[in-house]
Amino acid sequence: MAKGSILRRLAAAVIAAAVFLCAPASVFAAKSDDDTADKFYSRDGDTCIYITQDKYLYNFKGDNPGLTICGYVGDSGKLTIPYMINGRDVTAIQADTFVNDERITSVTMPGTLKEIGKNCFNGCPNLKEVKLRGNVNEFREVFCGCTALEKMIFPQGVGSIIASFKDCTALTYVRFSRSVSTIDEESFKGCTALTDIEWLGNMNSLNDSFDGCTGLEEVILPGGLIRIDGAFDGCTALRSISFSDTLLYITSGFSGCTALTELTLPEKLLFVNDAFDGCKELSKVRSSQMTTISASSFTGCPKLTIEKEKEGSLWLVLGHLAVVIVAVITALLVYRYLDEKAKQIGRATAQGNEIQ
Repeated sequence: MAKGSILRRLAAAVIAAAVFLCAPASVFAAKSDDDTADKFYSRDGDTCIYITQDKYLYNFKGDNPGLTICGYVGDSGKLTIPYMINGRDVTAIQADTFVNDERITSVTMPGTLKEIGKNCFNGCPNLKEVKLRGNVNEFREVFCGCTALEKMIFPQGVGSIIASFKDCTALTYVRFSRSVSTIDEESFKGCTALTDIEWLGNMNSLNDSFDGCTGLEEVILPGGLIRIDGAFDGCTALRSISFSDTLLYITSGFSGCTALTELTLPEKLLFVNDAFDGCKELSKVRSSQMTTISASSFTGCPKLTIEKEKEGSLWLVLGHLAVVIVAVITALLVYRYLDEKAKQIGRATAQGNEIQ
């Protein structure tokens, strides 16, 4: 084969390979004068990464029609995640994107956002403010160890908070929207500055939620609550608990709350187990006769006296009220029946007189 022919074929092969490997770069370089075009930034395996004018990196995630933020190469510590890039909604932030980033002081998230990946903002020591919008249904291991974060306000649309704010030692205030239904896996464990929790809606259960929040002095639990299964263990400053009247079960949750002195358990509560052990200053607990309290519920409480309310205090009143209501309804029905019968007899008598 001629030498020139070999060289031509080799050159053609090299050009073809370059076009294949750098296709995104070639395509978007052709659009470089268009400010709205995707700008190729780099390649991560089979995934192309692009860059916006304000230095956010993004990619396409599988079949998701939206875009995923996967990095930031700018200098600002105040991040405002874009809601749209080149006509496409930004719907996700990739896992680990901002983990341990010391630059970040604030984050504002768009209303289009639906997913925040695991570890996304964990360990950001200077992150002080987070503004959430959108429909991120689940927060899972997202803001742990953000030691400058001062408050969290969850918007409508957030459903689950799982292991997400551990050791946020500057966090003082948390507000949960009506859509929040699950707080689990020690989500706020070690938030030692937390003093104020606000619930805008009802919840079914609390599970391992606020352990070790040593600054918390008062808790007003949300309405609709049925079960507590580990929630405020080791909250050594907690001195006041307002229980929901719907609560039925407490299976652990307040161990080592050494500032508690008195408790009034809700009247409908059915069962308490391993719940208040080590509350050494607890001297009085009031409960109804229907509440079953296990032997291990108050171990390590040497000053404790349990007062059982007279059986049926509330239920007796309700029972009497029900009897009265039934009696009144029965009397009305009997009266209407007798009245109708009297009218029928009267009409029959009148008709008989007319015939005569």
